[in-house]
Amino acid sequence: MNLNISRDKTALSFKNFSFIYGTDKLKIPSVSNITFDLKEGDVLILAGASGSGKSTLSYAMNGIIPWRLKGLMKGDVEVFGKSIWDYNFMELSKIVSLVKQNPLEQLVTFTVKDEIAFGLENLKYPIEEIEKKIEEITKFLEIDHLLERDIDQLSGGQKQLIILASFLVMEPKILILDEPIAFLDQHSESLLLNRLKKLIQSPNYNLTLIIIEHRLSRVVNLANKIIVLSDDGEVILKGSVSEILKDRFDELKLCNVRVPWITNIYSEYRKITTRNADDFGVPTNFQQLLKIPENLETEQLKQIYQLLIDIEIRPKHLEKLELYEEKIEFDEIYIETLKRLSENNRNQSIFNQAEENIILETRDLSFEYPNTGINAINNLSIKIHQGDFIGLVGPNGSGKTTLLYLLANLYKPTSGEIFFNNQNLTEFNPYEYALHIGFIFQNPENMIFKHTLRDEILYGPKNFGILKEINEEYLSKLICLIGENDPSKNPFNLSWGQKRRLNLSSIFVYNPEIILLDEPFIGQDQRTIDSIIETLFIENKRGKTIIISSHDYHLLLKYTKRIIELNKDGTLKDYDTKDTYFLKHQNLGPVIFLNKIKELIGERNI
Repeated sequence: MNLNISRDKTALSFKNFSFIYGTDKLKIPSVSNITFDLKEGDVLILAGASGSGKSTLSYAMNGIIPWRLKGLMKGDVEVFGKSIWDYNFMELSKIVSLVKQNPLEQLVTFTVKDEIAFGLENLKYPIEEIEKKIEEITKFLEIDHLLERDIDQLSGGQKQLIILASFLVMEPKILILDEPIAFLDQHSESLLLNRLKKLIQSPNYNLTLIIIEHRLSRVVNLANKIIVLSDDGEVILKGSVSEILKDRFDELKLCNVRVPWITNIYSEYRKITTRNADDFGVPTNFQQLLKIPENLETEQLKQIYQLLIDIEIRPKHLEKLELYEEKIEFDEIYIETLKRLSENNRNQSIFNQAEENIILETRDLSFEYPNTGINAINNLSIKIHQGDFIGLVGPNGSGKTTLLYLLANLYKPTSGEIFFNNQNLTEFNPYEYALHIGFIFQNPENMIFKHTLRDEILYGPKNFGILKEINEEYLSKLICLIGENDPSKNPFNLSWGQKRRLNLSSIFVYNPEIILLDEPFIGQDQRTIDSIIETLFIENKRGKTIIISSHDYHLLLKYTKRIIELNKDGTLKDYDTKDTYFLKHQNLGPVIFLNKIKELIGERNI
């Protein structure tokens, strides 16, 4: 598991560290009594629920705390044996680099090449050396083809890789990555993880790496240590990755993180099998998991097959929601006046449903970004039925976000047409159409406009003229969905995950017919994902049409009904029911594992 060269020098040390933002001593600390050490070359996974203090710790590592964010601090943080108080900010930032979760927060120039060169230029490196370093790092990350591009022409994943390159070119000793794979497609994710593995194994680097991540499955094989924070910002679990996965996995599951599905299946199987658990090694990667069925009896294969179905393919915990067909009404979540408003809208001839209940349709849809020659969407023709629950997938730059913008009427097609309930969008008043669309942007801050949670949630109803239709009880429920009880809190002081949940609350409140979500699971802990999925599932059962753009194929496999896949050039690659799609695209771990078990059972029954 430990991929690093053994080293003795302590790179990072937290000593009974606590921190309160601001000057109110009575305020609950963001983190409390944090104590741990990292040796040079260690790779740490820092996990925990949204808002548990992971970002606060990262700020303390690289000097943002105390030099940029002020507050009350107890204890100390040492970097290579020296207190952060004894560094100046510029000196510390050369040693410790922080790649934030939202790449837009760290982009400062207009072109890719200028962005990567920015830090080196400020340190007055010779131009020849800057050119050489840029060439080396971009080839290393396989992004040299982007060097002449403008930043605003890049996808979210491409921007993440550019930010990473801009820090790696500075050759830091400690690198902090805040959800580094969140915006990446499968290819870019694998590329980044492989490059990080190569980086930490290289004898040319003494890099200590901290990865802040909810989704543990993709990073456990990189790391040798793990620390999990509780909801109140204390260390609830820490140790070696191998120890935690083998001996304390049930504790890890209770920590509200997304545990590796591979280890989870094995752990659940251990609870029901009569076999000695020591017969199997603890699988931490897919190759190890695939070997287990070969040593099982037929009945045991059937047991693990059913576990896989119940946990990963058709989640058993959603069965209760399948019974909601008759039970779901608006009185629990939406008040009756909103229900009548929705019914009145549907009764207007302009919104009458067409045959086959097609709610959205694109015909030969194309979109080219102005003055760039870049075609994001090409000749796309699809029909989306009312009540569909669709996963939108494709590589970075394939036009997924652009398609959502077009469907939301935020972009105008370069050519082709979009129809809502069989009527061209060009015939609608944009304000009137907006009432029927709820759009969650990829960057949650792009749709935060007010300075309190209450005002933010009510922003839509106020603009739509339905403010009087929202009752206080419902508003309180939506604030609770965020994970906050203070309606006067400033939204910009929320964590990334909490901002995402605020976005959801701000669209649920006005009850749109169509909900578009661009990477909604980024920055979300397991509890919140379960809550979001359950809420969307119920909305879908009510007849809402939901489209989720995501790189998280694993979640789409579990929860959606249909899949739209786009090619790199913005053309349609596939559009099918979820089950049929994943039968044709059997490159996902759970599907491969399921087929492996079916194959073994079939061979034994011949």
